[in-house]
Amino acid sequence: MKIHQLAVMCVFVLLAAGCATTHRGAASAVQVDLGKLLDARVIITQTAGQLQMADYSLDRGDSSVLITESAARISQAGKLNPLPDSGFFAANAQHPDVQLPYGLAGSGPQVHRSPDRSETYSFFVPSKHYRQMQLFLISAAGPTPISVKLDYTDGSSDRRVTQVPDFYYLPKPTDKDWFVLAANFGKANRKGLMTESVHHYIHGFDLDPDPTKQLQQIEITKQDSKSVLNLFGVTGRQAD
Repeated sequence: MKIHQLAVMCVFVLLAAGCATTHRGAASAVQVDLGKLLDARVIITQTAGQLQMADYSLDRGDSSVLITESAARISQAGKLNPLPDSGFFAANAQHPDVQLPYGLAGSGPQVHRSPDRSETYSFFVPSKHYRQMQLFLISAAGPTPISVKLDYTDGSSDRRVTQVPDFYYLPKPTDKDWFVLAANFGKANRKGLMTESVHHYIHGFDLDPDPTKQLQQIEITKQDSKSVLNLFGVTGRQAD
C-alpha cells in the first residue's frame, strides 16, 4: 500500500501534532508532525525531474548531504546507496511503520537541525497511551549527548539521558535502546555528487514511555558539544 493511500488523521497543536496512520499488517502507528520545528533541508530530492537542493550539510562542512534515489539518478551522484524517495520505512521487529517528514516535504524543510551548541526544544504529541515512542536522529561530526523529558497529562514526567551515536557508526552493545532505522546509505556534497558511497545510518532511540499514562509532550535538550544533531522524525506505537 502506498503512503498516499494510508488513512491519515491529523491533529495540529502548537509547534507540532500527530498523525495516526494504520498500515495493513502492522499495528497502529502515530507519526508526530513536527510542523514549524522543521527548519533545514539536508537531503537532495527531486520533483518533476528538477532537483530540490539541500540548504545545509548534516555537519558544519559542505560534503555531508543525503540524497534520494531518484535525485541521485538526475544528479549523476555516483554509485552510492541513496535514501528511499518516500521516506517510508515499513514496520519490523524494532519499529512500527515510520514516515519521515523528508518524504513529504517537497521543497520545504525536512529536519530540525541543532548546530554545535546547546539547545532545548519541545513539541506536543497526540495525548494517548503509548507502548513505544521513538526518535529518529543523525548526529554528525561526533556523537551528541542529549536529555529527553516525557511529560504526561497527569502532570508527571520521565527523563531519558543518552548519547546519539555518530551516523558513521552502528550502535554499540552498550548503546541502550538504540537501533538502526536506515542502514548503509551514502552521502553527497551540496552539488549532489558522491562523497562516500555507504556506511551511514539514521539511528532510532526508544523512549519507553509509561503505557499507563497519557503522553502529551516531549522536550529534547541537546547538550553543548562540537557535533550537529538532526532530528528526522518521531513515531509512536499506541498501547493496546
